[in-house]
Amino acid sequence: MELPHDEGVHLSGLEWFYFNGHLTAENGQEFSYHFVTFQTVQPSGLTSRLAQLSWADHAEMLHLTGEKAAVPLPEASSGEFDLSTDDWRMSGNGEEYQLSFGVGEYTVELEAVSQRPAVLHHGSGLVDLGVAGKTYYYSRTRLATSGTVTVGGVSHAVTGVSWMDHQWGEFTTLGIGWDWLSLNLDDGSDLTVSVVWEQEGHKPVSTYGTYVPADASPIHLPGEDVSLEPGGTWTSPATGAVYPVDWRLRVDSLELDLSLTASMEEAEFALSTFIPVIYWEGSVSATGTRRGTPVAGRGFVEMVGYAPIILETPPTEEAQP
Repeated sequence: MELPHDEGVHLSGLEWFYFNGHLTAENGQEFSYHFVTFQTVQPSGLTSRLAQLSWADHAEMLHLTGEKAAVPLPEASSGEFDLSTDDWRMSGNGEEYQLSFGVGEYTVELEAVSQRPAVLHHGSGLVDLGVAGKTYYYSRTRLATSGTVTVGGVSHAVTGVSWMDHQWGEFTTLGIGWDWLSLNLDDGSDLTVSVVWEQEGHKPVSTYGTYVPADASPIHLPGEDVSLEPGGTWTSPATGAVYPVDWRLRVDSLELDLSLTASMEEAEFALSTFIPVIYWEGSVSATGTRRGTPVAGRGFVEMVGYAPIILETPPTEEAQP
């Protein structure tokens, strides 16, 4: 992997640019979001693009989802990307990113500025997912974010912290599931953990993590160092899938022991018009200790593989081909 060159778009089998974040308005309103663009180059040479969004208004306990699709001309880029799907857009160059999206009564315009160098997972940025293949993967773990959220025609200035993932390669997500989390802790450190497994029999494939201290280089965390234990659950009324909604996370080498709790349980992205994968993606809060000192923070959890794959789905009003 070579940065900044690999910040751009690759003509690979599967690629995604992913953002999540927490925002606070000047009036104290709190929001969270995840915004991702998937791009696939088919054997025929055609490119398919799918953008998906979840938006949470924490005061209203409201969780909204949407998606939009396009078939753009295949085009690689170096050092930057600019991806539009209808009126949703994400762009950036590794230092600054611009995000624009909307769902329901909410319209969002954000600028996110990276506060740290890119983090290459597994040290090199190449992650082996076993039966799923290999993927290049890096993150920008702490982005100072500002912009506006317009609700019902009224605009509010917002600030917050976002996270960015970029992953690509000749790999597949079919047949595997995973539990993934990102955390920004109030001691200035950042953490991500991935637990990957085969859907049939829940056979382990790969567990790993990356810890980014506030003032030092990233640390790769091997699977035997990480424990993620699920607690209470929520059952989706739409799909019947049962998802954990709180967890205990321990990292032995860091003497880190955290309790994670979902900000709202109902955070499933179900019944896409364009892909068969159903997943849960939502904000979490974290409290616990590191080396005996209290620590807290916020982040996101993503869970894939808990619901059966739906090969045919009905169209929805939110989806726009």
